[in-house]
Amino acid sequence: LNRGADYMLTAAEAGDRGAMLYMAKAYETGQGLGIDRTRSYKDAVEWLETAVAIEHEDEGGEFDATMDSPKYQLKAKIAELYLAGGCALDKDPSYAGELYTEAAEAAMEAMKGRLANKYYALAEEAWGQVEEE
Repeated sequence: LNRGADYMLTAAEAGDRGAMLYMAKAYETGQGLGIDRTRSYKDAVEWLETAVAIEHEDEGGEFDATMDSPKYQLKAKIAELYLAGGCALDKDPSYAGELYTEAAEAAMEAMKGRLANKYYALAEEAWGQVEEE
């Protein structure tokens, strides 16, 4: 398991988007990391953000509806992690609200209206947490 995680990390560092998504999920859940690494939302967010950036470079910033993990899903996952906080990541509901809004806008571009509405609602909930603090 350690060697497999090492190979996936090497592939992610080399620019393989699938490996980046694998590492993000592994850091988020703690599964598939081996014993040399620990669960870290901060590392998961870094890999998710890198995967979003790679998408922009590869696609010229355009959305591809056939993509396994489109931009709106990745941004929503990053927002979810910032909203939860913990595992070496500071909770930031304000930033989570911004990310959910960006995810909603990307979902609208992809003709995913219901999903966009869900993300807008989650953004409002995140900003509600800011007002409570």
